[in-house]
Amino acid sequence: MTHTFDVDHVVLDIEGTTSATGFVVGELYPYARERFGRLLTERAGEPEVRRAVEQIRALLDEPAADTARIERTLGAWLDEDRKVTPLKTLQGLVWAEGFASGELVSHFYPDVVPRLREWHAAGVRLHVYSSGSVAAQRAWFGNSPEGDLRPLAGTFHDTENAGPKLVAASYEVIAADLGAAPQRVLFLSDRPGELDAARAAGWRTAGVRRPGEPYYESGVGDHPEVASFAELEMRTRAGAEGGGAGAGDREVRRAGARLAAEAARFASFGWMRGTSGNLSVVLAHTPLRLAVTASGRDKGELTADDVVLVDGRGAAVAGTAGPAAGAGKPSAEAGLHARVVRLTGAGAVVHVHTVAAVAMGRRRPGGIVLRDLEMLKGLGLPAEGEAVRLPVIANSQDMSVLGDRLEEAREPRMPAVVVADHGLYVWGADLLQARHHAEVVQWMLELELASGRG
Repeated sequence: MTHTFDVDHVVLDIEGTTSATGFVVGELYPYARERFGRLLTERAGEPEVRRAVEQIRALLDEPAADTARIERTLGAWLDEDRKVTPLKTLQGLVWAEGFASGELVSHFYPDVVPRLREWHAAGVRLHVYSSGSVAAQRAWFGNSPEGDLRPLAGTFHDTENAGPKLVAASYEVIAADLGAAPQRVLFLSDRPGELDAARAAGWRTAGVRRPGEPYYESGVGDHPEVASFAELEMRTRAGAEGGGAGAGDREVRRAGARLAAEAARFASFGWMRGTSGNLSVVLAHTPLRLAVTASGRDKGELTADDVVLVDGRGAAVAGTAGPAAGAGKPSAEAGLHARVVRLTGAGAVVHVHTVAAVAMGRRRPGGIVLRDLEMLKGLGLPAEGEAVRLPVIANSQDMSVLGDRLEEAREPRMPAVVVADHGLYVWGADLLQARHHAEVVQWMLELELASGRG
């Protein structure tokens, strides 16, 4: 079930919400435990360390507690998973070093980052409120498997600068810091007590309930419940008002936000140089309607408005949000996107310009045979015992001709085709699957290219 919220700000919990608690407990806690002693010795003169040590002595009521006693206490608090501010401060300092050195990389559930990018592109302001220190939060978002995510987050809050997470006053502090009306802020967490406190402060709430997380059995009380960020939709004031646009226009703009987020990701890989490449997502199959990224735009700088609604021929549909907002015209390749959807029933199409695709298209003009690779499982294919061909077709500026060539050469099990001296087309049931298919196919092309096999 999808839940839609009319908000301007989304505040995120981390453990159990954006990221697996098991990763924190199983990877980060032992990492910190092994390094507390060195931190307390080598960085004892730093203000943050000195303040945390004094806080620990006060909590123990032992003003003379030495380094060994402090280290033992930190270990005991880790075992108890205590949400104690000085522990979180010192953990954050250790983890920041680990992330900076490359020894640590954070974890995010696969449904999280695409949604964060989409909401950010749509104008929703994202923030973090976690029991982990601000230093740890910044390190976490700055060193993700998806790269540096800190530009997505406006502010970071912890139990020191905002207050305890089970107290409504803490959420009032954060709302005041954001300059936001409480009812325009949504809090996402896996802990019902935190959700209750946020709601008491006037916030909107949604409980993220993921199997395997510590609070899964506790449920989320009477708050809206989701199992994935994919079940959440955000509608900002700008999107809701839309200058008088109708519901169809708002849907196009929301699709534009999703496409902008995906395009930024591909551009960061170097797969959409200059203004090259385009993406589409199906909004309706009968009659066929696709939201397509606008032509001539830098794909790393797209916004929710840089999108055009096209029909089954790839022509812009008059009176829709994209053209009305000055998004321009769709690429001529929109016609091929529509053809792929009609042929395959796909929900999204990705077209990227990668060196590996062009180089391998030249080496294997008859098609690229792939076999005995674990990555084939990412396409729903067996990892061994069978071969599958990635078709290579000759390029054409006529999308009807190119579509005919694709239809003739298409391998039903392979959701991709290389266009010689041009690039790669990949598709999937939705944008997430299309992206995953693109990454898997590109990885195999890079491997084939690196192998030097002619």
